Amino acid sequence: MNRLMVLVMFAAAFAFAACGGGANNAGGGNAGNAGGNEAGHSHEDGGHHHEGEQHDLGHRTKDDWHYGATQIGDPEAGGELVFEVHLQKGGKDVSDATVAVWIGDKDGKELAPRGTGSWSADEGVYDCHTQLPKELKEGMKFWVAVKQGGSEVIKDSFDVVME
Repeated sequence: MNRLMVLVMFAAAFAFAACGGGANNAGGGNAGNAGGNEAGHSHEDGGHHHEGEQHDLGHRTKDDWHYGATQIGDPEAGGELVFEVHLQKGGKDVSDATVAVWIGDKDGKELAPRGTGSWSADEGVYDCHTQLPKELKEGMKFWVAVKQGGSEVIKDSFDVVME
């Protein structure tokens, strides 16, 4: 158990250090908004490198907000899973929100620790990393809670693709 915690802390520290890697992105725009899946998709974002098939989890509207999520890759028990969260208000990208994400059950109960999303100006999405439980379960949800101006404006879930 202690080895796992040390590994998780090291991975988090490495990811944090990589986030400051700058905004030089040689990749193209946000293929996740083009619809469909792209096998072998390579996503580079502010020093991050994400590989895996894109799974569009859907898009929704609430009041003047439009949001959606894309899962990159397939879940592995106890691992990390990457999501992109698309967030617009009044048809414009929202880059100043606080985005919390987690894997939970249908009621939102956390099955693994929460993660956060960081804004990627190059991609126009929030880059979100979240831990997965040690045991993958059918019906797991990717939960997103968005706060802006100190108020929660969105709390919703999407089905995790288990392929």
